[in-house]
Amino acid sequence: MTTATALPADAGTAPRPAAGAALRRARPDEAPALARLLAAAFADDALMLWAFPDPDHRARVMPAFFRVQLDQCLAHQGVTVATDDAGALLGALLFLPPGTWEDPGGADDDAVRALTEAVDADLSGESAERLAAIVRLQHRRHPRHRRHYYLAFIGVHPDARAAGTAEALVSAVLAEVDAAGQAAYAETSSSGGARLCENHGFTRFGEVIALPGGGPRLAPVWRGPR
Repeated sequence: MTTATALPADAGTAPRPAAGAALRRARPDEAPALARLLAAAFADDALMLWAFPDPDHRARVMPAFFRVQLDQCLAHQGVTVATDDAGALLGALLFLPPGTWEDPGGADDDAVRALTEAVDADLSGESAERLAAIVRLQHRRHPRHRRHYYLAFIGVHPDARAAGTAEALVSAVLAEVDAAGQAAYAETSSSGGARLCENHGFTRFGEVIALPGGGPRLAPVWRGPR
């Protein structure tokens, strides 16, 4: 299973790919740097602000939170990164290939335990309840009618948001999805993420996921095989 999956309000929704960006699979040794990058990318995301309302607590927890997500997706070869000409990391797209969400393996069980250990040790009761609500509602609404790729997170360093990095990452991963003749699913937590998905052929998949207590709304989106 995955937790708190969403596309951020990333300004990198430019209609062109990032000039000079190189795209490749992430290496396991890059996980610490990528966790810090994703924490910075999601620092102002509505879902993260709701899940971790205290700023100091959020700053402590988010790198560990994303490290667990990275380790889970890395175990399935599901992290594509964009780098600049000097090799510096600009952004990452985390995904799970078909069969891994529907039938999680041992690595996924380990990821859930690691998330509990990494986050619950420094988690207020309120945040614990909110994370549980996110997971429960996402699990309830996740499509089960056919196998698909699950685009879990896309994060771009704030300094690279205007360069089309997010556009390039999504295009690269969807090229793999199309080559495999598969569908793709995501949940967007912002207007920027919604536009990014719409530009790549995603359409709304049922009603929005409304989080309790006036929390943000997640919009499930689906893209059929091409």
